[in-house]
Amino acid sequence: MLQSLAYFYCWLIRFIIPVAAVTVIYLLFKILIGNKKEKPIFARLIDQNGKIFPITSKENIIGRGRHCDIVIRSKSAPLNAAAITLGENGWTLHPVGDILLNGNEPEATEQIGHGDIITVASAELTLDDSRDPYIPYDKNDELNLVRAKCAAVVLTMLQVMVALSLTIHYLSTDAFPIQLPICFGGLVAAEWLYLSVKKFDGVGIELCAFFLCTFGLSVAASAMPNSLYKQFIAMMLGLLLFIVISFVLKNLSLTMKLRYAVGIIGVGILFFNILFGTELNGAKNWIDLGFITVQPSEFVKIAYIFAGCASLDRLITTRNFLLFTGFSGACLLPLFIMRDFGTASIFFIGMLIIVFMRSGDLKAIILFIVAAIIGAAAIIALKPYVASRFATYLHAWENPYSGGYQQVNTMIAIGSGGLFGVGGGEGNLDTIAAADTDLVFGFIVEEWGLIIGLCCVAILILFTLYAIKRAGMTRSVYYSIAAAAASGMFLFQAALNIFGSTDLLPLTGVTLPLISNGGSSIMASMGMLAFIKSAGLGGDTR
Repeated sequence: MLQSLAYFYCWLIRFIIPVAAVTVIYLLFKILIGNKKEKPIFARLIDQNGKIFPITSKENIIGRGRHCDIVIRSKSAPLNAAAITLGENGWTLHPVGDILLNGNEPEATEQIGHGDIITVASAELTLDDSRDPYIPYDKNDELNLVRAKCAAVVLTMLQVMVALSLTIHYLSTDAFPIQLPICFGGLVAAEWLYLSVKKFDGVGIELCAFFLCTFGLSVAASAMPNSLYKQFIAMMLGLLLFIVISFVLKNLSLTMKLRYAVGIIGVGILFFNILFGTELNGAKNWIDLGFITVQPSEFVKIAYIFAGCASLDRLITTRNFLLFTGFSGACLLPLFIMRDFGTASIFFIGMLIIVFMRSGDLKAIILFIVAAIIGAAAIIALKPYVASRFATYLHAWENPYSGGYQQVNTMIAIGSGGLFGVGGGEGNLDTIAAADTDLVFGFIVEEWGLIIGLCCVAILILFTLYAIKRAGMTRSVYYSIAAAAASGMFLFQAALNIFGSTDLLPLTGVTLPLISNGGSSIMASMGMLAFIKSAGLGGDTR
């Protein structure tokens, strides 16, 4: 009787879990990007003809360029004339081109206030900050609290169903891992403790992370139950890292002070890895500490975003752009030396996003891409094992027992999983090497179904949509660039993992963020979420 009930339960929840997952995704979509939000107005600039330029950000560029926040319609105006920023001491003017302040040439930085006149070409802009800042009330904030609570409840139900399905599977094998209920129970407890402390306010990004971590634990429980404790501890340490980075990011002045130190540490870690790293699967990208191995390049992603982005007043200087270019080269060079080409490509995408958002210069982007293509061609020509992967690319079915073995089995697993999967622990892909890391998308789809696999992808797309939506409403350009870079790197990494395992791209060996088995990847991914979360830092007077 009990066996029949267990069988019926495992059959039934194959259809219930996707419904719960889609419900959570819908609620998260509504929380993060489903609501329109009016921009605040902090002050105004009024020209000599009475035209009003509302200032809707704490960082603004004045100039002729279309990218400027305040566009001066004059061919004699500089492309970037100046930046004006709002800080604790009021408004500050940062001249870049030829401008005047109250008829005089300004200093490198000038405090300005109500009635001051900024002259750009023929335009005379008078600052009017006599009114209190207009911060629109978002009526959806209260509704989002309800949505967050509903999403948390449904997610917990989903987590319980996943854990129970895996428990039933292991009870039938007489090899029940006690780590399974402990780790799933610990995840649910940590989740509710965090959400309760935050009072469910603005926790959409965190709920996304908990959703992905749920299926990350399910992969570990099914493929390598002995790694469950490691995976769970990595998730908790990652959550702590997320909290710390989020706390630092709230203080923009502190973030700017720490940028150079963090960047130097990040580059130093990579060069340390070159000297003392351990080679694994053709790449010297691991540090063996005896009791655990660590992949430093995962954490350097955090350092790269932290140090590579800048506030608007520093962003428009040539010196800062040159420093960023040098910093990017200092990060990419060690990765090439270590032969960690998958991670190098992720860094490169992050660099392209930051360069584009910093300058909007398509010529620079094209130059970088051409250089990357030339470099990739040289690597394929000089590195035989890399060339062998490209030789298999798009020919996996022609080599099902050699070069295409992993991809062919992944595609078979995806096909056998269908929409609803075969059930927790019931898949066969775990017998293939790297099933819980490089091939993890196939693993998820085989056991839980294509709907769940697409829900996991939807979360990663949601991060990018959130960063795009919030780009013009952040307290600082720093947060806009950081959120776009982090979400773009996530999405590109996911594409490399998913398309690589299904032979739509060469197999690079990168992980699927927050799902693939691996402590360093989990912790670093949680830390990077803080940058995406920072896109919500805007629309206030603090």
